[in-house]
Amino acid sequence: MSPSKIIKQAAYCCLAIFASALVLPCVALNLPPLVPAVHSFTASSGASAAFRLSKDIQLIVDRQDAQSTRDNGLTLIPPTLLSFAQTFKADLETLFPHTSVTLAVGDNTALPVHSDVIAISLSDHLNATHADGTTTTEGYEMQVAPTGIRITASGSKGAFWATRTLLQGLVLAGGQFPLGTVVDQPDWETRGFMLDVGRQWYPITFLRDLCTYASWFKVSEFHVHLSDNVSPRGNPNAYARFRLRPEDPALAGLTPHLNETYSRAEFEEFQAHCAARGVTVIPELESPGHALVITQWKPELALSSDPSLINLTVPNAIPTIKAIWKEFLPWFHSKQVSIGADEYNSSLADDYNNFVNDMSDFIGQESGKSIRIWGTREPSNTTSVSKNITIQHWDFGDDDPFELIRSGYNVINSEDSFQYIVMKQSGSFPQQLNQTRLWGEANVDSGGLWDPHVFDRGNASNNPSISDPHLKGSIMAAWNDHGPTASTFLEAFYALKEGIPVVASAGWQAASRPNHLTHAQFLEAFPGLEASAPGQNLDRRVPSKGALVLAYSAPFSKSDAVPDRSGNGYDARFDSADGTLRTPLASKGHNYTLLLRARLDGSPGTLLSGPDDSFGVAARPDGALTLAYTSSNITYFLSNYTLSPGREAVEIVLTGTEGGTSAFVNSTHAGDFLVAIDGTNVLEPMAFVAPLQTIGGGNSEVEALALWDGIQNTNGLSSREMMGM
Repeated sequence: MSPSKIIKQAAYCCLAIFASALVLPCVALNLPPLVPAVHSFTASSGASAAFRLSKDIQLIVDRQDAQSTRDNGLTLIPPTLLSFAQTFKADLETLFPHTSVTLAVGDNTALPVHSDVIAISLSDHLNATHADGTTTTEGYEMQVAPTGIRITASGSKGAFWATRTLLQGLVLAGGQFPLGTVVDQPDWETRGFMLDVGRQWYPITFLRDLCTYASWFKVSEFHVHLSDNVSPRGNPNAYARFRLRPEDPALAGLTPHLNETYSRAEFEEFQAHCAARGVTVIPELESPGHALVITQWKPELALSSDPSLINLTVPNAIPTIKAIWKEFLPWFHSKQVSIGADEYNSSLADDYNNFVNDMSDFIGQESGKSIRIWGTREPSNTTSVSKNITIQHWDFGDDDPFELIRSGYNVINSEDSFQYIVMKQSGSFPQQLNQTRLWGEANVDSGGLWDPHVFDRGNASNNPSISDPHLKGSIMAAWNDHGPTASTFLEAFYALKEGIPVVASAGWQAASRPNHLTHAQFLEAFPGLEASAPGQNLDRRVPSKGALVLAYSAPFSKSDAVPDRSGNGYDARFDSADGTLRTPLASKGHNYTLLLRARLDGSPGTLLSGPDDSFGVAARPDGALTLAYTSSNITYFLSNYTLSPGREAVEIVLTGTEGGTSAFVNSTHAGDFLVAIDGTNVLEPMAFVAPLQTIGGGNSEVEALALWDGIQNTNGLSSREMMGM
């Protein structure tokens, strides 16, 4: 069966998932195009059927292995096999709500012979290795028979990755999986992504959900860049943030904006959540460059030529940095951390090298952890960075990755020509990964598929072999060069969601492998897999029986429930304390069309609000009233539109896609929501979700609201006609 036929069949079968009914008659004889692709699948000889998910499943974890935390990766908090099985149970029941899973600990050597058993155990005898031949605990074997499924893994995380393979196959084939044996393991240990949290505030719940999404594609690391600043351009007061909230009062000056920090409890829970899904959080505290947040606290530490650089020759500079690390090292549950250390002043090359080595020794002595740094070429003939330090290559102007590897350094590939994106706008980097380059332009002459061993597009001989033990893998990076106003936190997901699985797949299986994922397979599988990634709802999907998702119309009862006229049952309630409607929904993601009929009173006020953003009337800096969205306490005005200062009855239509948000007032296009990048004339669109939690309030009276999935044609229709009233 061709991949296209598999997906068409899966699309039909998987309607069962979203309609809360399991379709059993579908039969998938071939393995669907999983992301990442598995290294080996051997179909059962003569097999003409498939394993079919039944209404009741017994999930049995072998008693001898249930409490095993076998893991030779970078996490210091590896979950038990039983814990991973509990996550698998929850995901299976979420994706297939008509299947009930009973989890038990038992003897997997004597399983009952019937078709509703999934057995999980560990083995010392699996020959699971990375491409360099080193042993990995992320490998597994999965035997699929009509009578059930047996997962045997080299470590607890390997068993969890097997459940991702199984769930993806079940999703794509409508509750079935082809009969045969999967043998699988990653080619590289590091398969990660980085998010710049220093220059944009991200709620900890968003980071959790992003980690959950990434684990669906077997990502192993989430590199969290926790401190940074926008380019100061000579301004010592430019935007700069440090995102961890110190408990030591002596460090309080590091975080004057406490509402934009994570407490120890929050950050520890975040790391535990990621670990529970197989992902290790790698924290980065940046210095001595990109350190404006430190010099704003202690101006005497700044280099006179650039306030974002710490002057390492100042006596208190290194003790201050060590005090920061001493505070936060107990928070971090990974065997390796990043001190950043890129883009420093080349005239202080020896001071820089000595600092990096000193920090490596200090962190090792304090915590037993090793460190990684961004590649930085320091022109010194007398000192060098220790080979105990991992180098995260990002640009050939700052280091030569293959030369580093030949010299004995461990190197992570974050080559910017493949793996860098900058949120919203950049003259140098794309806003999403360049898929054409990743899938077919690994070399400028011969083309080819990218994987972590490819650093140099122009010279294939300047790349190591996939089996080189010093090549540790790759990490894609998403940067917020333009600071917090350029994007919303959810826009980071839109920028990352297609790149993460591509980079993860390349790190799981090298391009030279015979069964590597192809571009055609990815394009067919990704939409269904992205839509079904369990444990999160970053797309802000709202179930609906039809295009009309939600509809309320006045008069609103002030005592009873306000009926949802869409037929979806999202009835609201009237809150007499503030005159608002409270709905059972939070936000609706893209694409959407929202119609709001309201009587405005000529003053600023909120019309719609939710956990992600809010919408209403706001006063521009010139005092004129206009429509506006607010996200993370930043207000985005509809700049070229002005509302009447008096009472006014209006019908507002909002349309939202991942490419931007538009507003129509009384059937006329009022404008698009744009942001000026760095306060310049460069304008970029803002993609807001529809806020639905609270409707109305204040002095403005909402008379009707309707929400549709997709972009609807509203020309010439009144709100009553559109809602079918």
